[in-house]
Amino acid sequence: MSVRLPSLRLNKLLDLFHARQFDQLERHARDLSRRYPAEAVVWQMLGVSYLARQRGHDALPHLEHAARLAPDDASIRDNLGLAHARLGEFAAAERQFEQATRLAPEVVPAWVNRSQNALQGGNAEQAEAHARQALALAPGSAEALLNLGNALADQGRWDEAEASYRQAMLCAPPHWIEAALNLANLFDSLSRFTAAVACLEELARNPAADWRVFNALGRACSMLGDTPAALDHYARAIQLNPLAHAAHSGYLYHLMHDADASAEDIAAAHRRFGAHFASASRSRPRAHGNDRDPERPLRIGFVSADLRRHAVAYFMEPMFEALRQRGLTLVAYSNLAREDEVSARLRNLVDRWHRVDGVSDTRLAEMIRADRIDILVDLSGHTAGNRLPLFAHRPAPVQVTWLGYSGTTGMDCIDYRFVFRLTAPPGRLDDQFSEKLVYLPYAMSFKTEKDAPEVAPLPALSRGHLTFGSLNRPSKINAHTIALWARVLRAVPSAHLLIGAVSEARIGESLLAGFDAEGIDRARISLHPRLPTREYLELHNRIDVLLDTFPYAGGTTSNHALWMGVPTLTLAGRTLPQRLGAGIMGKVGLNDWVAESEDEFVAIARRCAADLPALANLRQSLRARLETSPTLSTAKVADSIALAFRLMWRNRCAGQPPQAIELPA
Repeated sequence: MSVRLPSLRLNKLLDLFHARQFDQLERHARDLSRRYPAEAVVWQMLGVSYLARQRGHDALPHLEHAARLAPDDASIRDNLGLAHARLGEFAAAERQFEQATRLAPEVVPAWVNRSQNALQGGNAEQAEAHARQALALAPGSAEALLNLGNALADQGRWDEAEASYRQAMLCAPPHWIEAALNLANLFDSLSRFTAAVACLEELARNPAADWRVFNALGRACSMLGDTPAALDHYARAIQLNPLAHAAHSGYLYHLMHDADASAEDIAAAHRRFGAHFASASRSRPRAHGNDRDPERPLRIGFVSADLRRHAVAYFMEPMFEALRQRGLTLVAYSNLAREDEVSARLRNLVDRWHRVDGVSDTRLAEMIRADRIDILVDLSGHTAGNRLPLFAHRPAPVQVTWLGYSGTTGMDCIDYRFVFRLTAPPGRLDDQFSEKLVYLPYAMSFKTEKDAPEVAPLPALSRGHLTFGSLNRPSKINAHTIALWARVLRAVPSAHLLIGAVSEARIGESLLAGFDAEGIDRARISLHPRLPTREYLELHNRIDVLLDTFPYAGGTTSNHALWMGVPTLTLAGRTLPQRLGAGIMGKVGLNDWVAESEDEFVAIARRCAADLPALANLRQSLRARLETSPTLSTAKVADSIALAFRLMWRNRCAGQPPQAIELPA
């Protein structure tokens, strides 16, 4: 920096910055900006103080002014790039980083920042190139090695990414945890959960371990089927950072997998989350300027981290197209760091698409207001990547949650929740939701795989024994579920059990040990790994009947199974996750496959085993039932959703509080 400001005054600003005394720094810098208005460094220090406080929107004008005063100062360009990147403005950030690295090509941090920005902007190849340039200047730069690992992982070059992370760990100072944390997350993404847990448990002993370590440890333990340990780790993450909403959401999501948690306890925990983040948002109520005409065309916003190859996209792809045909303007807010080919398809089905990963809740709320969204729909609930705290800012007049999560958000600021009437009969689950329920008479349409295999004949006819199966995540298979399935295997002594999606030996051994404890011969149980989509669908041709998990039933897997001719025997319970199977079986008229007790569950299994011809006939009819079911018409579902949006809006325009809505068939 080249300045005429007295060095003592500049040093005071720098001392305040390094001491993280940002309030004092900003007061001092504002005073100096009046005395030395032409000194770029004063404006720069004011901007970087805001950046350090995660207030990129406030930092931007000060850094822009500094850049006008000193257009050839590389450090200001670098800071300005960071401000744009924090706001999700990656193209604008790249322009600033390009100038910074051109003006001072020997400065390593600018190349590191440029690399990170390229990755966030979706250009992993460019991110790799910038990281390698940083390493050419400083081969031992841990941050450059970290960015290189991230760029390689984004390109699917897993082994190279792992090597880069390990090298970063060797070069890092003792309390720098980023490389080890990213290595653990890489293991998690590759379904190497045992390796992820080992890495995270070691990292947890580091004094610098923060909430993110325990949050990641919670997920990894859950994927190994250890729900109690997962809940403990999420609780520790919350203790370390009470405002880390991802840790709260992880805890709530896994609480619904706990067979010992009551419906009342689960609902109360969700409401505590809602109250906590309503208070933490400190957002003052603001009037919305939306036109209150109750019959005008509506603008609907959708917030999701799952607009990619994901179960949510299977449902929303036909729905986006159908809703748009009904005169609704659709705007998507995609909270994805990296999008895929499904994202590209979905982008073409909406009127406007924003990438909002890295955009603060405050900034995103302003974007939504600027888009004049009438009804804002959360598609994530408490699943990964959600933006629930955003809704506490009330960016839209009406707010709704739907689809991605089988429970309440717990937030009073979210007005409505869509449910399928067969899954949640009116009045049965209302007390478990902070939202008012909107009862759909039709099930959500489900986009099937175009190249799905044909339905094979019933395997039991050629094998001489029934094969039960489970293709749910093994983390849903707890001791309670194993005990119930063991009762089925004892009731049908010739039957076998096929369990899929077993990603590693530790998970398989844990499952087999559970059946050992129930006295079931291991020879009756076969384990299969997680498979690519077509092979996973072909696996259904080796299964006669799926057994559902409890207390968290299958969703996407049960829909796929119906398409492949395999019914699911499910146990209905008191919560929405416990009733997912009931809704899925009910939509194709298979209410007699829904048990209300464990004894009935076993009795249904025994009954189907005793009548293989009937089961064979059912198998060959299920795909046609899905195609012709009156509850599964995309057009009818879209009509119901559009009508619900209209009723919500009319209610809002009339000044009435949200109320439950039962939609006509």
